[in-house]
Amino acid sequence: MMTKEGFNLDVDRGRKQRFPAHLTVAASQTFIDQFKAQIDGDSLQGFHFCVLDPLEPIPDAIIDSAQMIVVEVEQGQPQSMQRVVQIHARRPELPQIVALADANISTVRQLLRQGVADVLSLPLQIEEVYDSAANILENVEHEPVAKVEAAPLVAVVRSRGGEGSTTILSHLAQQLALSSSVKKGVCIIDLDVQVGGVTHYLGITPRRSVEDLLMSGDRLDPAMLKSVAVDRGHGLHVIAAPFDIQPLEQIDTEQLLKVVHLARQEFDFVLLDLPTDWTHWNLSTLLDATEVLMVVELQISSLRQAKRRLELFRSVGIDPASVAIVVNRAQRKLFRNIDLKDVSEALKRKVLVSLSDEGDKLSAAQDQGLLLPEMQRNTKFNSEMKNLADMVLHRCSRG
Repeated sequence: MMTKEGFNLDVDRGRKQRFPAHLTVAASQTFIDQFKAQIDGDSLQGFHFCVLDPLEPIPDAIIDSAQMIVVEVEQGQPQSMQRVVQIHARRPELPQIVALADANISTVRQLLRQGVADVLSLPLQIEEVYDSAANILENVEHEPVAKVEAAPLVAVVRSRGGEGSTTILSHLAQQLALSSSVKKGVCIIDLDVQVGGVTHYLGITPRRSVEDLLMSGDRLDPAMLKSVAVDRGHGLHVIAAPFDIQPLEQIDTEQLLKVVHLARQEFDFVLLDLPTDWTHWNLSTLLDATEVLMVVELQISSLRQAKRRLELFRSVGIDPASVAIVVNRAQRKLFRNIDLKDVSEALKRKVLVSLSDEGDKLSAAQDQGLLLPEMQRNTKFNSEMKNLADMVLHRCSRG
């Protein structure tokens, strides 16, 4: 943590001059008033103040316009802590200073692991803010970085375990890879770090996994990414889940976002298979996703869990328009308790497609490490997956 020792606003004018033209402060009214009282009138023009309750998400417009941001976080409140994830997911390069009361060492470490540049105590002290900002700027590269347009990022999530999301993801990836618009290929990143089964379903045996990329630090580059991604053929590449079960909380959010961002530069589509349980790091990936496909079944328990997850997504700032519903194992029966209209009304989301139940055929294919079209071409499921891929292509091409 930064302190005011050795910092003098009158003597250290050089550092103050390097202060960003506009530093955004997002905090509650009380703390902003206390902070403003320490600043002379001429210096106020260097700040942009955004009065927000500590549980409110930061508006996208504020994040997009900021050069550096100080954000109040209420310790012990997941919704407030999620602000850090929200900002970092939207703009990983934006220097972020977190301000909170009575920070313990564990919380500070957690925040720094999530890409926070510094942690300050509340109430804010002007000397500490200037000192922190100047130190951050000293470590920033000033050379402009050429922007590369990021490929669409599609996350496939489930309302609960066992609903076939990995099956859908693997078939969707292959259909996308076969599209005429795909030139650099499609990459699946298996982030189900405790169960991950994509490689089993696709019949490949990788020598390396996403863990190698997460542990690579500054050595992460396109060559390393390509060395870990297994080429299954026909434009489909897979980055495997860790070989050993990993504690969910040990994933480094900042490094993971770097891996995903790099993959989006190297491939035409990136698909994520995510675990059932939600943490800061996997919510971070959803904040940056172009499309989120929520897989459900026509069962009350599935819809109930889906509704809870959709509310979580909304609370952390995930755009509802990016979330669509995929109904799996839909039974074509004349009489049934729940239909697609019920799903749409219950979840207040569009049902993008419903997929036929091909349980025995899919199981037989997956036992051989095959996709269903590789074993049997003419099935309703194959046709429906092709339709889903076309809709995803269309949705991802929207301006």
